[in-house]
Amino acid sequence: MRIVRVVLLSLLSIPLALALSTSAVAQNERAAVRIEPIGSPTWKPVDFHVYSAAVGTADDGFAEFTQNTVAVLPPPKHQLCAELGIGPGTPHQPPYNHEIDRNLDATDFNESLVFRVPEFSPPNGVWATWMVVPYPGTIGSSPDFASGPIIPNTLFPIHVVGQAFRNNLLWDPNLGGSDVPPLTDQLSCPFSVDGHSHFPIFFADNASFGLGGPATGDYEYRVTMTDSTGNGWSITVRFRVRPGN
Repeated sequence: MRIVRVVLLSLLSIPLALALSTSAVAQNERAAVRIEPIGSPTWKPVDFHVYSAAVGTADDGFAEFTQNTVAVLPPPKHQLCAELGIGPGTPHQPPYNHEIDRNLDATDFNESLVFRVPEFSPPNGVWATWMVVPYPGTIGSSPDFASGPIIPNTLFPIHVVGQAFRNNLLWDPNLGGSDVPPLTDQLSCPFSVDGHSHFPIFFADNASFGLGGPATGDYEYRVTMTDSTGNGWSITVRFRVRPGN
């Protein structure tokens, strides 16, 4: 349950290096998110953040993972939904490319690119979170508006899968994965709309899930996202775990 929940809320041909946050850059560490298109997607991951926060333990069913996804995307604009993790709440207008950034400011999560061993050890973990938005998408209805830019239901499910690497060697082959479903009346939180205005992705991992060895090292979360047409994105998120309490 390291994912890892893909949650809903309802942008090229060259690799992009994206700054993660002011606090991360202030540590004189190079921001380390790289995205590359697969085919010609009409949607794009944006607003990347890497931080340490609790995920819980197997004994508590990783309850703090859900609690902390809610902390990042709280009600009323977002709400829990069985099939989605966090789903659309009250309508709110675009743009959505700084929504995670604004909400993280209200938490005490440590946003960084360098973490200490306890921040990568149970009950904590290192999270990679981002938002997915139309780019340019199509025009249609969503839970947020009657007509605007959307990722249409016809492109779903969007398949998301990730692995974690330490010092460039496969370390956690099961970082997580899920299929983001279309917004239809078949969900327990039913919708009658043409598609998603935006949805976020959460991945988290810690020292207990890998293949052993020291927790310290240079890590990469390598994630692919592909829609029903085979178009999508390859995403690499890099961070370091160093000794210390």
